[in-house]
Amino acid sequence: MDLISFVKDASMQTQQLRFSNGHWDQAISLDTSKPQQILVLLFGNLPLYQEAITSLQQQLPLAFYIGATTSGEISQDQVIDNGLVATLIAFSNTSIRMTTQQVDMPQESYETGKRLAHELLGDDLKLVMVLSDGLNVFGSDLTQGLVDNLPKEVAITGGLAGDNFLFRQTHTLAQDHISSKQVVAIGLYGRALKVSHGSRGGWLPFGPDRLITASDGHELLELDHQPALTVYKEYLGDKVEGLPASGLRYPLEISQVGHSTKLVRTMLAVNEDHQSITFAGGIPVGATARLMRANVESIINGAASAIEVCLESHDNPQLAILISCVGRKQLLKQMIDEELDIVKERLNHDTQVCGFYSYGEIAPFDDKHQAELHNQTMTITCISELCTDY
Repeated sequence: MDLISFVKDASMQTQQLRFSNGHWDQAISLDTSKPQQILVLLFGNLPLYQEAITSLQQQLPLAFYIGATTSGEISQDQVIDNGLVATLIAFSNTSIRMTTQQVDMPQESYETGKRLAHELLGDDLKLVMVLSDGLNVFGSDLTQGLVDNLPKEVAITGGLAGDNFLFRQTHTLAQDHISSKQVVAIGLYGRALKVSHGSRGGWLPFGPDRLITASDGHELLELDHQPALTVYKEYLGDKVEGLPASGLRYPLEISQVGHSTKLVRTMLAVNEDHQSITFAGGIPVGATARLMRANVESIINGAASAIEVCLESHDNPQLAILISCVGRKQLLKQMIDEELDIVKERLNHDTQVCGFYSYGEIAPFDDKHQAELHNQTMTITCISELCTDY
């Protein structure tokens, strides 16, 4: 956990800290003698946040702090449960802007994305990273609001907060303010900044195509004119005992006419009275759905594919932010570190790695597509800052 990155021919510094037993595991070692802007990413367990943030802000009062609660934290060397990991990033040639929006109703999600985009528009904007409440925001609408109101060349990535598989309440952090129903976004600006991204799953469809005949936002009401939950139970039998958690292993693949990529949607909740299922993204009527499943090998290969997409245009990133779906974690179980390991094998040893297990991932599928909300993916954002005089 004591990796400090000073990459040759680059000016960005990173350091990672872990909070436990009331204190951080090491002192801040960033060189703060030169003018710079500092971003602190915090991912972890809600009860730890306030004390942990206070101690950091005393040492770095001018830094930008953003974070999210999780269903597992990704550190440099392992996946952690119920911890708190801070990754400090000091930029010399990049500026930072942060904005937040409160979302009282999920139906406000598109307008929330639109407002965030307008707040962050500016010269040399390279990346918008968004962290959202994971249960009270329509992540697909939020993402579309950003996409429709930002230039196409701006990368949009991020994820939805988790709550350790409880599916009750998630929180995001902006400076020292921790709140549910909150979306926080940062913009990174500057010609010295290099960004790449990749998002891959490894899940495979099975069974027949089914038409989505009724839905309401994220709630799937009918498949082939039959109650959605009834169809799930009849087709999967005892494999879906313990819903909604067991449903994480059987997401939906959604195909839409006119869309070249297929979306994957993760189950979040079931309504026995209505026989409906709520997913972590929008469920469009008229689309075709198929159930999906995976094995350990296919999931890990999906993570490898995600980082390989990043490295096609970014061969030596200084920072890799990994946002992986909670459903992948449930399937991998005790083999969860293998997903992290296969990504790190493809990175240089001095690349700082951080991230979390989420209720949804935001990124383009690749450079040819706009950002979308994904489920069941490993989504990676790679960042470097070149040491260049302008």
